[in-house]
Amino acid sequence: MLPTTPKSKILSRIPALAPARPHVYHVPMAQAAGATLERPFSREKLDGDTRFLDPKIAASVANLELVARFIVEGFLIGLHKSPYHGFSSEFASYRKYAKGDPFKFIDWKVAAKTDRLYIKQFEEHTNTRCYLLVDASGSMSFGGDGARVDGGVSKGIAKWLYARNLAAAMAYLMIKQGDAVGLGIFRSGAADFLPPRGGNVHLHALYTVLGKAAPAELTDTEKGLAGLPERLARRGLVVILSDLLDKPEKIIAGLKGFRVRRHEVILFHLLAPEEREFPYRENIEFVDAETGQTITAQGSYIADAYKKAMNEHLETVRRFCRENDIDFVPLTSDELLSTALLAYLNKRQRVS
Repeated sequence: MLPTTPKSKILSRIPALAPARPHVYHVPMAQAAGATLERPFSREKLDGDTRFLDPKIAASVANLELVARFIVEGFLIGLHKSPYHGFSSEFASYRKYAKGDPFKFIDWKVAAKTDRLYIKQFEEHTNTRCYLLVDASGSMSFGGDGARVDGGVSKGIAKWLYARNLAAAMAYLMIKQGDAVGLGIFRSGAADFLPPRGGNVHLHALYTVLGKAAPAELTDTEKGLAGLPERLARRGLVVILSDLLDKPEKIIAGLKGFRVRRHEVILFHLLAPEEREFPYRENIEFVDAETGQTITAQGSYIADAYKKAMNEHLETVRRFCRENDIDFVPLTSDELLSTALLAYLNKRQRVS
């Protein structure tokens, strides 16, 4: 059976070629500055709950809440220090004790000196506001069975499954840290947006939205992200998960608004392994996941042109990210989920 692949929006200038995908060289984030691992995660050493860091295993579990918890708990096994800090509290002032006040906030040293009861007052606040923005356009359905090569088994899973599970795990980690988390699902029109809040009730609401969403429609990053910067009432950390299969100018236009409003941004660029490696060598029929359009080409003939166009496409986006202090993190849908979680923790540590 011939493989199917979503359409490409970046090789239109190369005539008579099959749809192709951007290529980027992988940088292992387990070696990123600030990471504190007891040992690098590896497929050979996965045991216990850490097995859920493997995206294929995580994708086999239907319960999104369980997936998120198992991913985060497995990730924490490899860390020296837990990132669960909870709410940060700073002492503000005293006030007189009133009936019903909890005894644990009474300053007993002051009571012993003055023979009066005073309550310590604290300023309690969440550590930061985080906004998870997930690409749910049709091209995110590519991967897994749809990427088979000459009857072989795909290395990764569908990009949407990887992005959904990663977003669920990040939401779990963020809320356990005391952060307020918002969620946006974007495609080619106005994004579905859940305002940021904290707590388990809100976390379940996030899982519900992620669980019901599915990849569909065309890709338009500019229109999909339009209006979101204005809806983010307070500055915070914006986490974007996307395959970036759009024109560079539309991607850049979609990102600009967040930096203009001084949000910190981390951009996870997610591709299937086949989109990075382009293993197709025979005469292949490619099917556009968004429009259904088909095109046939000799894989070996177009491979070099595909990789060249891919590099040019992503270098434009990377250059913009470098110039605007946006963290650009390449991911592949067969990659351990710890890679993205480490990148997030490193970014959050810098902005806290």
